[in-house]
Amino acid sequence: MPTPHYKSVAAIGSAVPLAIALMHSALVPGNGNATSGPPPDNGVASVVCADDIEDYQQCHSQYPTGCSSTGKYDAYLNLYKNQAPASVPQPNRWFTTLAQFAQLENNLPSGLGKNNQSVKLDELRKLGEGEIVGAVGYLNGVKAEGKESSNCQLEPGDDNENVDFHIYMGFDSPMAAKIRNQTITAADRKEVNPNSVIIEMTPHYRATYHPEWKLAAVKAAVGQQIRVVGQLLVDNEHFVKSQDCGRQDHTDNCWRATVLELHPVTGFEVCQSGECTESSGNWQALGAQAADSSADQQETGRSRSSKAVKKATN
Repeated sequence: MPTPHYKSVAAIGSAVPLAIALMHSALVPGNGNATSGPPPDNGVASVVCADDIEDYQQCHSQYPTGCSSTGKYDAYLNLYKNQAPASVPQPNRWFTTLAQFAQLENNLPSGLGKNNQSVKLDELRKLGEGEIVGAVGYLNGVKAEGKESSNCQLEPGDDNENVDFHIYMGFDSPMAAKIRNQTITAADRKEVNPNSVIIEMTPHYRATYHPEWKLAAVKAAVGQQIRVVGQLLVDNEHFVKSQDCGRQDHTDNCWRATVLELHPVTGFEVCQSGECTESSGNWQALGAQAADSSADQQETGRSRSSKAVKKATN
């Protein structure tokens, strides 16, 4: 078993794996509506990766804040990213327009930087960070992430099992139709990402609760209307003008609408008929058909085995 190498963060102090694990557990919500809140600022630390971390299971069982080769990253941010909160079918708050995210972006605390989540905890929680919320929009695109400190800088793996699925969610129905019908122009493409909210499916959450969430299944829904549930997160790592188009001083090459995210995603459904609302009944869980097919195959297999046993004993 590798030994994590802990490095104190901004005079927080040293920590041991057990303490980090306990703090990690403290963030998991008990009622599914919101997290119980981050632990006090007295021991969450960035970590230098050991050399023999094999996969996401080892990463997330031993490194609640992830790790990196240098131990330099926002430990509190990663601690939030790596939660496995309970999902809820009807969150207290729904986002159905980009303007709702923009309003929160405009109220971000002054002095927020790439690496100071712990300093701004109270202010960010007042905005709703850590709450389980819902959003209805359109799936503009998806890709498997590369190496990130939140996932111990692991390579993606043969089936991208070690990395996040980075999903672009938009709120423009005509643009989504162009994406869906493959009539989108080069000029349109330049507008898609800057007007998209990022939502993330994390590897350990997928494996534990939704193994049917495969990258191919998400890609098959591109252009469709989606309903997602997840933890509201301020990904301050990207709060820089070259990335965050929600900043007043953003540059022309920014590529995301806001630093607000749903991360991790805990529920993901696709509209099955025309336009759906957050409360309509025409939603289907992502991968439901594949999951049903797998269950049917397993049942067929069990039935055949049973018949074979009976035939052999007669």
